[in-house]
Amino acid sequence: MQQQVPDRPLSTGVRWHVWRVVGSAIGIVLVVLAIWLVVSHTSQVSHAWSSLRSPDPLTIFVLAATIIASIPITAAVQQFMLRRMASVHVGLGEMSGLVSVATLLNMLPLWPGAIGRIGYHRVVHGVHPVRAGMAIVASRLLACGAGAALLAAALFIGTGGVRPLAAAWLASLATILVISCWPALRLASLAAAFVWIDMLVTAARYMAAFQLLGTPLSGETAAAVAGVSVVASSIPFLGSGPGLREWAVGWMAARLEYLPDALVIGVMADLLVRAATLVLLLPIGGISLRWLGRNLRTAVEASRASEPGTNPSLDQFQDHAP
Repeated sequence: MQQQVPDRPLSTGVRWHVWRVVGSAIGIVLVVLAIWLVVSHTSQVSHAWSSLRSPDPLTIFVLAATIIASIPITAAVQQFMLRRMASVHVGLGEMSGLVSVATLLNMLPLWPGAIGRIGYHRVVHGVHPVRAGMAIVASRLLACGAGAALLAAALFIGTGGVRPLAAAWLASLATILVISCWPALRLASLAAAFVWIDMLVTAARYMAAFQLLGTPLSGETAAAVAGVSVVASSIPFLGSGPGLREWAVGWMAARLEYLPDALVIGVMADLLVRAATLVLLLPIGGISLRWLGRNLRTAVEASRASEPGTNPSLDQFQDHAP
């Protein structure tokens, strides 16, 4: 009797799910350890807690503004890459709503934000899941490359101060925009340009977070921290959720800031960024979820009406809300 060989897609899907579970478990352990590190070193970083109890309003504004600004910037990246991969245009407002909800959901284990976004595009815009997934992966690769480039520039060019680093950043942006003049590379180049702009926004966000903890960062150190943060966030199965990024930021802070307990301050700064992101995106994501839910229901109802008896029911897609 011939043994039945399972289909390759099924086998691949099982392996992918296993890696998601393993990565999520490691991330949970890492974030628990990060919180334990901060709590167990409370007395050593008392100055950070004192600074946090009397924060500067302008610094709080910068932190909040950079978190919110990253939503439409990331949405623009996703918008360009989805057009590149699937020839589908999604409005910037709708994509911003998807990004805000996905960012919230990706704070949970198993990367539910990306899965929900793929399901949403499948139901509402008719994008094949592989194409939608390719757009997300391509965006991640762009971010990882940009983060690595910014990190390298901060470590090597940044030794001469912030001015050479700023000049290198501007020259890189100008080069990307020139490349976008070629029609075949336009969408990918525009996505890369927005990713590169988001690197600057991320650096400003970490400068604000460290400032709130009473540890001002130089421009080159903030760029290095932003670069390693984005690279850590782009690691498949592990970087998407909490855990790895906190330790990466702490490690870079300890490497560049020759201060006692720099590792603790770095981990604490990234936890502060996560907490601020959660507080700001809860209302934004809640509003977006209601709006996107209406789009989802409308798409399913229209599908039922056009092909009665052959279309998926709404219940099948309730688990795929972005």
